[in-house]
Amino acid sequence: MLVLCLLAAMVTVVPLTTGGVGQAQAAPARSADQLLDRYKQLGTEAEKTTEAMHNAKIEYDKQRSIVTQAKRAAADAQRKLDISREQLASYQARVDSIVRASYQGARVSGLYAVMVSDSPQALLDQMSGLDMISRQAASDLTAIKKVRARTAAAKKDADQTALAASEAVSRAERVRGDLQTKQADLQMQAIQIRAIYQSMTGKQLAALRGPKFDFDPRIVPKGTAAALVAVQAALTRIGDPYVWGATGPSSFDCSGLMVWAYKQAGKTIPRSSEAQMAGGQPVSREDLKPGDLVIYYPDAHHVGMYVGDGYVIHASTFGVPVKVVPLDEAGPFNSGRRF
Repeated sequence: MLVLCLLAAMVTVVPLTTGGVGQAQAAPARSADQLLDRYKQLGTEAEKTTEAMHNAKIEYDKQRSIVTQAKRAAADAQRKLDISREQLASYQARVDSIVRASYQGARVSGLYAVMVSDSPQALLDQMSGLDMISRQAASDLTAIKKVRARTAAAKKDADQTALAASEAVSRAERVRGDLQTKQADLQMQAIQIRAIYQSMTGKQLAALRGPKFDFDPRIVPKGTAAALVAVQAALTRIGDPYVWGATGPSSFDCSGLMVWAYKQAGKTIPRSSEAQMAGGQPVSREDLKPGDLVIYYPDAHHVGMYVGDGYVIHASTFGVPVKVVPLDEAGPFNSGRRF
């Protein structure tokens, strides 16, 4: 079915690439500007879908971890409960034996102690021993009941936690299913994007890629701090292609470039641009330093890395290689984060 859909999508974009007379008449003509605008729109939609997929994977992994921990806690509580039941049964048997003995002849009564004692001291010893046994048995039974109550409560809490976590995983699975549908949409968008890209003239491609800005990487401070190592690593990827979902080493999407660069510094940062905005420490636009991440757009679907002197490096969209641009050329500023 997917193959048929892909073929259908390819048919819809053929007029952009063939230029046949009959086909050109079958679809409305688009101006160069309209074609470029449509390309950029599709690129933005694809990037949003990609980052949403990253977010879903993060949430799914989180919920799976919760379930694993909750099930382990529930199993541990069950083991403790089983042990306490065995202890309770043992102590209950001791108490029951004393009760049965008393019913079978008052062997544990004070009268029995008097009858079998041959001296005042022996009587005191017998009475003291019987009293001690009674009090110890009652004390043990009370203690084990408390242990059982605590363990039963712990198991109940663990079971509830496991149930809540399982429900969370079910929710995450539904989200992932929805986003897998979006991923299929992304594949369709990618076909259209590539078809439009192949149909573009040199002038349109130049407009898409934008001007080349002069940035001297030597202005980036040297050092072993993670942020500085990440900047130097990112700058080595200038010219690499943009690929949806890629994290290097030779192709990237926007957040993937950030993850790869910091990985070279031995540091792990969140996978999606939205999660990157939620991590690290907030930093104002005026206080940006090399290595800080710059989040763009109200929905945080794009990210770049500040390299200094008012510039960022980013992977922008399909057809445009990783490049350094002025801060505001990468999109509308949302926030800065420092890792």
